Amino acid sequence: MTYSYKAIIFDCDGVIVDTENISNNILKSMLSQYGLELDDETLHAKFTGFTNQENLANAEKLLGRALPENFDDNYRKQFHTIIEASLEPIHGVRNLLDKITTPIAMATNARRKEMNFKLDKIQLSERFATRFCVDDVENGKPAPDLYLKAAKALNVDPKDCLVIEDSIAGIMAGKAAGMRVLAFSETIDAKIQAAAGATECFSTMEELEGLLGL
Repeated sequence: MTYSYKAIIFDCDGVIVDTENISNNILKSMLSQYGLELDDETLHAKFTGFTNQENLANAEKLLGRALPENFDDNYRKQFHTIIEASLEPIHGVRNLLDKITTPIAMATNARRKEMNFKLDKIQLSERFATRFCVDDVENGKPAPDLYLKAAKALNVDPKDCLVIEDSIAGIMAGKAAGMRVLAFSETIDAKIQAAAGATECFSTMEELEGLLGL
């Protein structure tokens, strides 16, 4: 099926840049040190795509006690050390973006400094001149705020926007904004994404090109 649309709004982590697995592996390893073992299903359902603040709250709830005050700082240091050394766009992303002629934007639960660093690192800052992060809204994903803000900036009705997501939180946000969501299922189970509200799932950027009629 080929979708009609007037604008496309992309998530960042796990869709544009290959960071989702990096962050998940660090979080999984760090929480394990405090006695919380997470399987992949729980990791994707409760942590992937949510803000760091929400992830800490979820971890403490599952653990039944507070994590050290420096937990988030240590996580961020490990994450930045890795992405500074090796950060790449998802395979096929550059070709996909080269073919898109409609307006695009980015909406991410990352903080502004992190978002800008990632885009600068993979040299896509100019392509995503219209971009919003969790610092720009009162409520991050799974609330619809980010996607609605992006649609307003593009001057496109939400129903005419397509969202490209991967995480459960992001899919829920896109759906809550009244948009159709195409979910990248390379890492996360398509069945879980569909249950969260994804309109359709795809496993490669080449497949997404077909869905977009490119």
